[in-house]
Amino acid sequence: MEHFELRCLCDAFRDPAAPVAAPIGAQAVNTWWRPTPAAAFGELEADERGEIVFAEIWSPVTAPGVEEELKKIIIMLDGEEYGKYISLSGIRATVMAPPKDRIWSGNLYSFGTPLDIIQAVQNPLANTTLKYKQNVSVATLVGAVTAITQPYRIRLWGKVYKNGELPRFGVMGSAAPWAYLTERTRNRTMVLSKPINPVTKTQAIPINADTWLTLPGGKDQAIPKVNPFARYAYNLLATDAQQGDYQFRLSTGGVLEEQENMYWEFDELDALFIKGLGVKLVPTAAMPIPANLARTGLRIDGNYHPKGPTTRTSMFPTTVGINELNFGHLAPFAPIAHPYYAAIPKLPQPYLIWNEIGYPVIRDDGVAAVALNTAVLALTGIRIEMRG
Repeated sequence: MEHFELRCLCDAFRDPAAPVAAPIGAQAVNTWWRPTPAAAFGELEADERGEIVFAEIWSPVTAPGVEEELKKIIIMLDGEEYGKYISLSGIRATVMAPPKDRIWSGNLYSFGTPLDIIQAVQNPLANTTLKYKQNVSVATLVGAVTAITQPYRIRLWGKVYKNGELPRFGVMGSAAPWAYLTERTRNRTMVLSKPINPVTKTQAIPINADTWLTLPGGKDQAIPKVNPFARYAYNLLATDAQQGDYQFRLSTGGVLEEQENMYWEFDELDALFIKGLGVKLVPTAAMPIPANLARTGLRIDGNYHPKGPTTRTSMFPTTVGINELNFGHLAPFAPIAHPYYAAIPKLPQPYLIWNEIGYPVIRDDGVAAVALNTAVLALTGIRIEMRG
């Protein structure tokens, strides 16, 4: 019998000074590092399957407050990049998955809840862990400003199962409908239906080695596809200095690339269930002391969330001194040398974007603009796709 315990499934460690005989050297700006699964200890045996529950990132720094630009981390599952769904910041100030033992208040961001051995029917909207059957590794990208000269590490934690043990977990989803998602904030329910399974004669999917990658978080899902979602974005433009909405929208030049886009115009076949939201001001060479951020929140179907007495007072207050959505390193709410971090805050109640337009926004204080590339937004949730 296997021990269904959390274990380290991938340990990607980059040390510019190793190996001694032929050091790998610094990681230059705008370059990727892609360690092999073998080098990252990410290989499974042929009779095993794995699910990834959470990540830990040790960011490269040269001194307290002197950070190197580990801009992006994506996960490689069985040789395929998963950046469409998971794109993590690894810079110390805005690290989205800090070391677990250094997270203030112990609020950990996870990709989902692992399979529960005492349940005969697993919840598809809880078990959104990343699933693979052969190997896992990561790919890391250096930003355009600062090369990486110091060591850094990414660990992925989860569970490994022997193929013969998987049927003990029963089925994924109910007989009919397969699952449903309720947004309590606006009292909406989204029903998710799967094709009838030939084995169960219902919509429920039997859990075994053959169906593993068709479960939530797997690459071979039939519609509806359910995946964990986490990404960050920088404001590529300055705000308007008039308390107007800033959208992290690719088509209007508000962000650099598609994996930073946070503007969704969905029909009935696409949805995003937003569970966490964070924002952080970071210094740049042009703006060593960033300022002027006032509010951050969501705009869905024309309405601001959370609502306030007026439009101007809606959303979360996120000034430098009172930021309810702070994440990454605790500074400026703690000394720069402080070794602790804040997880991406979980929203009081999740919000559903479905068959409508929705996006996060930030606003300046009306005194001056939030300078470009100083506001970093992080968002987490569940992505649902009902088209092929």
